[in-house]
Amino acid sequence: MDDLNRLFSDNRPTTLTFDCYGTLVDWEGGAVKALRSIYGFSDQLVSEDVLISLFLELDALVIREGIFPYSSVLENVADRIAEKLLGSSIPELSTAFPQSLPTWPVFAETNEALTQLAKHFRLAIISNVDDDLIAGTLTQISAPFDEVFTSQQTSTYKPDRPIFEAALRKLDEQPRRIIHIAEGLGEARPATELGMKSIWVKRSKRSDDGSKAIPHATASNLMAIVEATQSSLVANNQIKAGK
Repeated sequence: MDDLNRLFSDNRPTTLTFDCYGTLVDWEGGAVKALRSIYGFSDQLVSEDVLISLFLELDALVIREGIFPYSSVLENVADRIAEKLLGSSIPELSTAFPQSLPTWPVFAETNEALTQLAKHFRLAIISNVDDDLIAGTLTQISAPFDEVFTSQQTSTYKPDRPIFEAALRKLDEQPRRIIHIAEGLGEARPATELGMKSIWVKRSKRSDDGSKAIPHATASNLMAIVEATQSSLVANNQIKAGK
């Protein structure tokens, strides 16, 4: 928590950029629920942990193959999961998987946290998805985002740097005054290489992607970040008042 507090009190950030799926949205739970609903995968056939691991492993693999748009990545992932668990893909079902993404739920604290943060910072999203998919997701989020950057716009996926570079150009702010907040540890590397600060939202053991990236601070959820901002605001106001 000390690192988190110092990040806001020492750097006086103006802008917070967020990974969306996994950080704001329950990526794992949403994907598992959709796959079970679409394919009828039972608990007896595959446990939740195994299904989540399959999804995350294949999503990362297919992304590295450079397939665009992201809806095609999700179709490909669904096909490969069906092949592994059912013995064959079912193309007419795989197309339903990306269509389900806008219904994947936000975390319980997401809207409250973003509403509080929006009072003090400019908010933006950097996400590996298509514009129409994230537009659907944003209907669940009450706080305003000044900018939304997607892999569709930049033809690149995180953690590669071009999508972050595009965001920096558009945000037109000193990188040191921007904090990138992401559930995946690996996003800390491109952000810090470009001069941004970074917070790793360590929601589960799977948040550690093996990248060995080093974030500036770690939080267990978004409300921990809100608490840090409030503490820094109080501290800075006390300093100004000479207390």
